[in-house]
Amino acid sequence: MPTKHIDDNTWRKVEKETVRAVVSSQVAFKDTEVLKILILKGLEEISEEEYKVYAAKNKGR
Repeated sequence: MPTKHIDDNTWRKVEKETVRAVVSSQVAFKDTEVLKILILKGLEEISEEEYKVYAAKNKGR
């Protein structure tokens, strides 16, 4: 599996979402499973316009 860096703030959000997934489903999930779910869901939902808005916000970096 390819390895990519995820900043600490984002990873904490994934960990919190993992807890939410476990509590709501009463099924154990690994952090990496939840990360995969979030990525796939995001890929289904994100629009080109959202990329443009994100790019405009981060242009100054």
